[in-house]
Amino acid sequence: MTRTRTASDTPLPDDDEDVKVGDDVKPPKKPRAAVTPNSRKQLGRPERRRGRKPGPTRVMMNVRVLLETDDLVTEIGEETGMGPQDVTDAAIAHYAAYLRRTGKLPKVPKKQADQEEQTEAS
Repeated sequence: MTRTRTASDTPLPDDDEDVKVGDDVKPPKKPRAAVTPNSRKQLGRPERRRGRKPGPTRVMMNVRVLLETDDLVTEIGEETGMGPQDVTDAAIAHYAAYLRRTGKLPKVPKKQADQEEQTEAS
């Protein structure tokens, strides 16, 4: 005769006891993303001199450009000594001026027009 186990034989451990399956199993480590330097110290540059004004306020803009455009930015930078940031700022300003001349953009930027309207209303 085969005997089957019943609840009265040996009680199974409760959740409150220290028996937990998988406690010693650790999840695999995720590969760390490459850390890019973002501060002057991390870049190996000296700290900004005390009293020196920070540069112009900038906002992050992520775009993808064609390989040909990237080559042009590099070529312009090498010829003029400008960095990619300055080349991009100049190109956008030049394009905006063209659009204003052709009437596709208002002559006065919207921000300035709003400020002028507020000044006149006061």
